[in-house]
Parts: sequence; C-alpha cells; structure tokens
Amino acid sequence: MNNGITCRFLGGGEEVGKLAMTLDLDGMKLLFEYGMLPGKPPLYPLPPPPLDLAFLTHAHLDHSGMIPLLCSHADQTIITTKLTAVLSNLLHKDSIKIAKMEGYSPPYSTRDIKEAEHSVLPVDIGQKRPIGDDCEVAFHSAGHIPGSLMFELIGSKKILFTGDFNVADTRLLYGAKSVSCDILFLETTYAGREHPKRNELEKAFLDKIEEVVGRGGVAVIPAFAVSRSQELALVLRKAGHNVWFDGMGRKVSKIFLKYPRHLRSVENLRKALNKINFIHSDHGRKLALNSDVILTSSGMMDGGPVLSYMNKLKDDPKSAVLLTGYQVEGTNSRLLVEKGQLDFYGVKEKVSCEVQYFDFSAHAGHSELISFAKACNPEKIVLFHGDNREAIVEPLSAIAEVHTPCNGEVFTV
Repeated sequence: MNNGITCRFLGGGEEVGKLAMTLDLDGMKLLFEYGMLPGKPPLYPLPPPPLDLAFLTHAHLDHSGMIPLLCSHADQTIITTKLTAVLSNLLHKDSIKIAKMEGYSPPYSTRDIKEAEHSVLPVDIGQKRPIGDDCEVAFHSAGHIPGSLMFELIGSKKILFTGDFNVADTRLLYGAKSVSCDILFLETTYAGREHPKRNELEKAFLDKIEEVVGRGGVAVIPAFAVSRSQELALVLRKAGHNVWFDGMGRKVSKIFLKYPRHLRSVENLRKALNKINFIHSDHGRKLALNSDVILTSSGMMDGGPVLSYMNKLKDDPKSAVLLTGYQVEGTNSRLLVEKGQLDFYGVKEKVSCEVQYFDFSAHAGHSELISFAKACNPEKIVLFHGDNREAIVEPLSAIAEVHTPCNGEVFTV
C-alpha cells in the first residue's frame, strides 16, 4: 500500500443519508455504500467512478438505496452478507413502488434490481477474504441491524470502516466490539447526543403504553420495517397488550427467522412474533383500531399503513403516537414533532393526539463513539454520516488526527 490513501465522499460525508465513499487503495478503486436520502423526491449521491469492488455494510436505504443504479452501468461485485442482500432487494423493490405512488421517476428498473441481486458476493461475520495482491478484508458485526457489517482492511495499514454501528446490546442483537486499526472511518449520526440507558427507556416506553391503553386510547408505533419493528416486538413480548403488526416489517420478521446466526436469540423473536396479530387485510386494519397497540411502517411516517391509522386517530386525545427512531429533516415524522402536523398525501392536517419520542436508536451515542474510537487506537480518524460532526472533533483530536471532509472533496489519509 502507498503511504497516502485517497478518498472521496460522493454523499453522506457531512449529512445523514445518501452515503457513498470511494477509496483508492494500492491501485484498487473501492466503493463503500451507495445510498439515497429518502424524501419527496429522494436525494442521490454523486456518480461513482469505474470500480473494482463495492462494499455494503447493511440494507437501510441511506446505505443501499442506489446499489441497483450502480449495477445498471457496469458489472459489479458487491461484498455483503446474504441477509443484507435479501433485505436490500426487498427495500429496492419498495423504492420503485413508492416512486410511482409519489409521481416521480424511479432511479432504476426492476431489471437493475435483479442485476444487483446477482452481483452480490456473500460473506459472513468472522470471515476474511483477500482483495488485490497484498490486502485482505475481515468482516465484523456492526450490532446495528441483523446482517450488518464493519469492514476491516488489512495490509501495510489497518483500516476500519464502521458504517452504522451500535455498541450496546439490545434484545435483538449483541453490540459491536472495537477493532484495533491505523485509520478509522467513523459514523457520527449521534455525535453530540447521548442515548438513555436501555432498561430505563424500555420501562418508560411500556409505562406510556400502559397509560394510553388505561385511558381508552390506542398506541400507534411507527417503526422501521428492518430491525426496529422486531426489537419493539421483543420489548412488548411480556407486556400483555393486544398488539397488531402491519406493513413490511411482517415480511422482514419472517426473513430474520431464516438467519438465526445473525440474531441474539431466534427463539425469543419467534415467541414474540407468535404473540402478535399480523394484519393482512382492510378487515384486520379495522380490528386493529380497537386494539391496544399498532406497530406499523413507515418509521418516518412518509407512507405505508401508518397514515391510514393516523387519519382515523389524529383527533383522538386518548390515543398516542410513539416515535422510536431518528426523524430526518423533511420527513413526515419531523413535521409531526416540530409542528404537530402530518402530511396526508399532499394535505397537511393538525394532529391532536399525544406525540412522544423514545430513543430506541441502533447507533452509538456520543460517549460511545468516543469510547469506541479510543479502543480502536487509530492514528487517523475520518468522521462521516452526521450533521454535527464538530461536536466530537475536540475529544477525538486528543487521540488521533481528525478529518471532517465535505462531499465531493478528494482527501488523503
């Protein structure tokens, strides 16, 4: 390897979303992620150069969303887990469906999605694989969602690319462990923000549901289909509520059960799902409106069944919307938090039911990012995928040389 490694963020350097980074390493042109920022319309990263290899950490659209476009231009090899490939395929198909519903052009075709599916070189946690002449890649669990990876490139320098990661154990997954490296590419989604202790969070969440149900209301929980829905199903498992489950999360749950080695306990997830009523029809949706809890997509309330439930319950002061994830700027859930309104397919309406946020994030919080970076003991740290990277520069500068590149900027580490 050369002393200097050249990199460029095509997106997601200075913001959360549409992540893509190229890295020139010993004559190889590598790409890490190729995502989109879901929205109306979505935002996309810059076009990539010709590539030797692409790496995908996990299936969420802000990381995987534009992989089919990548595969429409040239033959690619995409290194990721089989589970990530299956989940990405599901989300890519859904992206086309949403684009057509919202009235904008899909960025790729179903043929491109199939091409992406065939371009995957599946790898597993704990494996190593040679790339180029004198480099190999090790695959570590990122603890973010089932199937998620961190990539360790091992040559004359050791490089770690975290993607999104979580160090805390959750009911669904064990947290990520630090990896000793020379150069650390560190996501910073939650720089400047701490997470509450998980046991206190779960208690507050369950207490709020108890309160809502006790006053005769319905607790509507918009949740990401991939991972968050299943985590919440596990939290709700022993609470004794009448829970109904709608949206893509049902299909994702069944996929997870086929990949037990990516879960903390496949048995616990199976038991949790067996206690929940799965919704398959309009009749089921009517029954759900008289239940205790509705767990449904989409997590940022930009579509999916959640809007039909909210349309019925928005004026009911006894009911509540319990948000459990990151609300990206410009999304419906952010509008709800900031202005108490929801956009129902072009019409903004006031929401009178209770709205509360519970931080079930699957990302490392501020202190966890610092502790993780210190444990990796790098010489250089590149911060990306965050809108408040500055909050973490000073504490990390005490341990390493810190870079905060802008999108499009070519930089050397």
